Amino acid sequence: MSEVITLPHLRTLIGLKVRHQGEICVVVEVLESPCALVLEPQTPSTMMADMHGRPWEYGREHRIVPVLTEDRAALHDALLELELLD
Repeated sequence: MSEVITLPHLRTLIGLKVRHQGEICVVVEVLESPCALVLEPQTPSTMMADMHGRPWEYGREHRIVPVLTEDRAALHDALLELELLD
């Protein structure tokens, strides 16, 4: 019998460190539709400018990693390529 991946299972990954495309990231959120992990690289944040070009807040890059293939029949290659570090 195959295991079913559910949102509660995926949410247990929040806070875990993973390696994505050579960079260390932390899982910060799970999106429901389409099902995906949101990763935040552990690099220094960069200043974001307001609409007048003045720096006003720090922003972080986020990456979206799909959990399932488009036909929802298998795990997505991007998910399988993540290396768990925790």
